[in-house]
Amino acid sequence: MEQRSTSRSIDDPVVGVVRSPHGLRGEVKVESRTDVAGRFRKGARVVCDDVGELVIASVRGTADVPIVRFEGRTTRTDAERLRGKWLRVPRTEARKAARGGFLWGDLLGLRAVTPDGVELGTVREVIRAGETDVLVVRREGSPDELLLPALASVVREVDLSGGRLVVVPQQVAE
Repeated sequence: MEQRSTSRSIDDPVVGVVRSPHGLRGEVKVESRTDVAGRFRKGARVVCDDVGELVIASVRGTADVPIVRFEGRTTRTDAERLRGKWLRVPRTEARKAARGGFLWGDLLGLRAVTPDGVELGTVREVIRAGETDVLVVRREGSPDELLLPALASVVREVDLSGGRLVVVPQQVAE
């Protein structure tokens, strides 16, 4: 059974999830949830839910599933305690890495509208779906959801200050 993580820093973006111990020396497999190159590198700091700040002592493996060892964690038992925990970075650091852009979390709660101003609903979730992430838009007063690929051809404008994003759905189901 997978352990659930409770967070003290829910406003900070998740950059990874510890999946399992790897070997006997405190290493863990991390499911990366970031597209920032080098996010998991020696010396980098992350905040681990229910544990606090961790410093990466070593990293190997792939960008999608790095194998990470944290300073002060040298046994399999140490690694096991991290299973299922979310790894986060402060929002300010994540925003710097976005280089003036936006974070997926910034889209949550925005109104999705067509170029003609037709309200489609509110962005409730962003799903990582392989090559193309998907925005989940819930229509007001309806359990129905509209799934929009996060592509420039579909998401034409992101207006954070205006609380909306302009989208051109490929097909709108009635």
